[in-house]
Amino acid sequence: MSRPPRPSSPYDVPVTFRSPFNPPGDRCRNAFLWHDCRVTILCYHTVERGWRSPLAVTPETFEEHCAWLARRRVVSLDEAMGQADRWGRLPRGVTALTFDDGFAGLYEHAWPVLAHFGLPATVFLVAETLSPEGRAVDWAPTAPPGTRTLDLDQVLEMQATGISFGSHSYAHHDLITLDADECERDLRASRELLEDLLKRRVPHLAYPRGLHNDTVHRAAEGAGFSYAFSLPEGPEEMSRYAIPRAVIIPGNGVPTLRFKTSRLYLPFRRTPLWPALRTVARKTGFGLRLGQTDMETTQEN
Repeated sequence: MSRPPRPSSPYDVPVTFRSPFNPPGDRCRNAFLWHDCRVTILCYHTVERGWRSPLAVTPETFEEHCAWLARRRVVSLDEAMGQADRWGRLPRGVTALTFDDGFAGLYEHAWPVLAHFGLPATVFLVAETLSPEGRAVDWAPTAPPGTRTLDLDQVLEMQATGISFGSHSYAHHDLITLDADECERDLRASRELLEDLLKRRVPHLAYPRGLHNDTVHRAAEGAGFSYAFSLPEGPEEMSRYAIPRAVIIPGNGVPTLRFKTSRLYLPFRRTPLWPALRTVARKTGFGLRLGQTDMETTQEN
């Protein structure tokens, strides 16, 4: 059965890369069960000094990450989706960088480093923070008081140098708690506001806290998004509206980054061995480096 047409948009221009989600059938019905899962889309939140939060890596750590990533093939999210297969898997060695929430620290601490190393990235914005009414950062309890998000001038300045922007919903609600109409209205409002402000198409959505289900997938498609990204904590079927990312947390040095960008990380994370490994890591003091607090991160992302 054919998909219903997406809503029209003044920025709905033809895209030049192929659609990666309609090739001939593949032997893998659930990519997470296979050793060859290639997803290497990384999810950061912010880069700050002095935050005691699972959302923030230090500027020094981020620079070390970028120096290592610059030796790999880092592509824009648009280019990554052009190279992905129908489950969102990327070719070996290809990585894309994303940032959720649009915290203001990205302007000061992340953007200059990305520019220095020539690395593309996508920032997912909570659209209401750019509305005339604005929105306080009330979804991140570990963020320091007074935490700000990027303002429109900063967003446009970053966009002019090649940073791209997507939606992190309109109001950072837990989308799975909304009914179908409410969810689609929220997502559509986010896309329309961002397209109006950015003067370009916004095809990408990152789910708040990575939470999603079939109703949310249909709402994302109905709201006009082409792809949506998650932060899975268990087995889930990959699709163009459930593309997994690996979250980066404090304590993740280059060795952990190497593991999280490998073809092993996401499939292994979804095996029965992962909870046991995380328990051992916590007891031996390696929990933070191995991803012990990934769930804590997604709970406030």
